[in-house]
Amino acid sequence: MAEQSPPKRPQYDPQVLLNAQPVIITVIDPASYKVQFENQTALAKFGDISAQTCYEKIVGGAAPCAFCKMKEAVETGRITSSEVPLPNDEYLLVQWSKAETTDGRVHIVETITNITDTKRQQKQTELLNQKLEEVNQELVYRNQQLQERSIRDGLTGLYNHSYFQESLTRMVAHAKRSGNPLSLLFLDLDDFKRINDAYGHSTGDQVLQEMGWLLENQQSSGRVRMIGRTSDVSARYGGEEFAVILPDTPLEGALTLAELLRQRVTTLAMLPELAKLVAPDVSITCSIGVACFPMHASTPAELIEAADQAFYAAKAAGKNCVRAAHSDMKASAIPSPKKHR
Repeated sequence: MAEQSPPKRPQYDPQVLLNAQPVIITVIDPASYKVQFENQTALAKFGDISAQTCYEKIVGGAAPCAFCKMKEAVETGRITSSEVPLPNDEYLLVQWSKAETTDGRVHIVETITNITDTKRQQKQTELLNQKLEEVNQELVYRNQQLQERSIRDGLTGLYNHSYFQESLTRMVAHAKRSGNPLSLLFLDLDDFKRINDAYGHSTGDQVLQEMGWLLENQQSSGRVRMIGRTSDVSARYGGEEFAVILPDTPLEGALTLAELLRQRVTTLAMLPELAKLVAPDVSITCSIGVACFPMHASTPAELIEAADQAFYAAKAAGKNCVRAAHSDMKASAIPSPKKHR
């Protein structure tokens, strides 16, 4: 049985194939920039410009286009391209590829594609991505705000009791690993009930807010304070009681800070916000207890207990003073300024 010959491949006229393309195709002599051939799409766009200089007839220029990469295509043999924005907010993609004629000459096939729709979609996508990024950033910011509010006291702006407990546990563990000391201050406003009774709870709340301003160790307002460091953790422990965790701080440093804090509390009544406190028998003072890890305690609970006992010793000593815990968790007196009741 005779073998069947394979079917013949269809033959095409190259110009027919070029004329069938929807993109603009011109063949250019790179030495003279003169057009050698145009497909039907190019003819419809530019008219017959054969044997004429491409940059003069296509873009109306007096010299080769700034975006032209024709010579680069000749030198490298690779396809080169440029995206060209038009004054009417349209975009063209111009590409150049090297092609040799049958007689050995080098010409360039230039194609021009309208990519306006693609570029507009790209811009829309970029705008959407930008808006999405802005929304994501806003969500992150709001989540951070919610997180911050969940660990802050609503009245004073200081950290709340639960965050204080978490922070103390974490910082004591770090102190154990590093071998560095950690101190804790317990502070209570003396005779705070007298202020509430004499001036009302709104004034009492204002006093607590000023205490929050004084103890907050982040520079968030123009008023000068910054008694402690940004690494310290100040919290409203409850009512008119406050706590300050001092990482990497020995007992001597904690006592110095506590005394400075005690003195600054006595000046709060001079603030314009607390001008109502005019009665001679009403003042703003505090009692402070100080304990240090590992000198006075080996656990967070023991450190709280030691600072608490030191605080009660300060109250018993006449208030408006600082007391340090003893190593056996019994409060011992330290030199302090004249006490006021």
